[in-house]
Amino acid sequence: MEDKLIIRGARVHNLKNVNLEIPKNKLVVFSGVSGSGKSSLSFDTIFAEGQRRYIESLSPYARQFLGQMDRPDVDEIIGLSPAIAIDQKALSHNPRSTVGTLTEILDYQRVLFARLGEVFCPNDGTKIEKLSVEEIVDIIQQHKHTRTESALTDTNKHSRGDEPDTSGVENVVTILSPVVRGRKGEYYQLFYDYLNQGYDQVRVDGQLHQLHDKIKLSRYKNHNIDLVIDRVMTNDETRLFEAVESAIHFSKGLVKIIFNKESASVSGDLNQRQSAIKANSDELLLSTLWTCPEDGFSFPEVEPRLFSFNSPYGACPSCHGIGKIELFSDEICPVCNGKRLRPEALSVRIEGKNIYEVNALTIDEAYEFFVNYEAKLSKKDRVIAGNLTKEIIDRLSFLLEVGLDYLALEREAGTLSGGEAQRIRLASQIGSQLSGTLYVLDEPTIGLHERDTDRLIRTLKSLRDQKNTVIIVEHDERTIKDSDYLVDLGPMAGKLGGEVVAQGAVNELIQNHKKHERSLTLQYLSNERKMYRPTNRREKTTEKIKIVGAKANNLKNVTVEIPLRKFVCLTGVSGSGKSSLMYDVLYENMIKMKNRSQDPMTSVENIYGTVYLDRVTIMDQSPIGRSPRSNPATYTG
Repeated sequence: MEDKLIIRGARVHNLKNVNLEIPKNKLVVFSGVSGSGKSSLSFDTIFAEGQRRYIESLSPYARQFLGQMDRPDVDEIIGLSPAIAIDQKALSHNPRSTVGTLTEILDYQRVLFARLGEVFCPNDGTKIEKLSVEEIVDIIQQHKHTRTESALTDTNKHSRGDEPDTSGVENVVTILSPVVRGRKGEYYQLFYDYLNQGYDQVRVDGQLHQLHDKIKLSRYKNHNIDLVIDRVMTNDETRLFEAVESAIHFSKGLVKIIFNKESASVSGDLNQRQSAIKANSDELLLSTLWTCPEDGFSFPEVEPRLFSFNSPYGACPSCHGIGKIELFSDEICPVCNGKRLRPEALSVRIEGKNIYEVNALTIDEAYEFFVNYEAKLSKKDRVIAGNLTKEIIDRLSFLLEVGLDYLALEREAGTLSGGEAQRIRLASQIGSQLSGTLYVLDEPTIGLHERDTDRLIRTLKSLRDQKNTVIIVEHDERTIKDSDYLVDLGPMAGKLGGEVVAQGAVNELIQNHKKHERSLTLQYLSNERKMYRPTNRREKTTEKIKIVGAKANNLKNVTVEIPLRKFVCLTGVSGSGKSSLMYDVLYENMIKMKNRSQDPMTSVENIYGTVYLDRVTIMDQSPIGRSPRSNPATYTG
């Protein structure tokens, strides 16, 4: 009993008191002609009861928000696991919803960019680093070792012995506080205040001055003023800390370090000191704030919400994270150029790419990018990153497994086909690593090329191997033959269906198909029946539609002719551009032309031959209506 799912007396819709036993932890296919009762049994009976039982297990407080679910018309279901349905519904028409947000990959990316992203000034591209006092002191001392090694190398060139001559090689740093940067004024009071606090020198526009001297500055000229805090030996750590802290205090976050190679003595007159600073010196400007050291640009705190176009903190201030001028407009926002984020968010980079550029990659390109990035991480950065890169790579690999390598992470959810949406849900479920769960899928191979079907079947089997029961409503021959167990409903549709006409292991059923004469599925699988293919084709016609220069999505300036009054089939692997050509190019522009719209054609140079057509109608996978008052009679008029 524990290894079986037992259904007794199912009477939902056209099901005729169905009794059925299904093995658990297997890949089970429900087949049969359209209307035979497959969805009624799988979704409206098994899944609905599993969902109802789960909701009943919640507290009364939680149930009040979920509503009451009716019990399906079935006598008993034994051995039912928690159920998850993955159907063909479109994911979302919200323009803020993308492949990255649906799979939660973007959420992990936002945290990763906040932790390990390199910050650059949006104005001049200068790298911005936020450092602690301890880190600044470490940088000074590391710079000391570098300069000492260089000095020793130079000394060795003139030394005849094996041991280097280190006499006279000392490292002295001058600590300055950049108190005025590119501002006009005479600053008499500022100089007087510093003199009263015990300081004796400032550097004004690159020249050292004694504070007790009268310093005359042009009132209408921009000036740079650095207060000389101290000259200190790099091995005097206590004094070095105090000098750096004082510099940060006066400049509100900035410190300027001048590295001088001179003797241990720092005495001398002003001219000697000025010469010492200029000769053989390096200068470094560091900050304890997210502030550009060059132009003073104040960067906001780098946190995950900065990289979210759904947050006012990170969204473009013009389009509010939509990427377009208006909600239902095709015109790109001129401020962010469709990137959705504020300039500061786009100035944080990992491996030279900002978060928009990473999400503009296709899934296979993004997978390669993050694998290479993870391999380059230092030991320290691996600790900081935690499991972020692993989670991103795992989710990308699941999307690759279901054949969605061609999608970009920035792709809007509303532009996905029903099959693509279903496979994204499937990839998310694989990533959840659940066990002991019942999954119900509705024709996951619909619209898939044979190459992509192989990938999908492997994914479904991996879901099964996690000790889950996978029930698939399917017509695809390849999927049926690769399943562990087949349940065929029929024999026909509607009142003539609703019965289990065959069940068991697929290979055994095909070998013994004669015992199941009412099963049309087995007749086709055993080649007893074959699909009819007409031998005569319609004569060629001269009328045709010509599409010139189609460029929607991944279409590369495509020119194609489509004959009229023919049954035309457009094929290709998933992501090859079929839907882009038919929907985004032909249908959208034909509607504009037939409605005599003033809007220009998009994603195409021109379309010829539309004069032969009176109207254009689209038939896609979207549901025809959700009103409980709607039925086939009202819909067809």
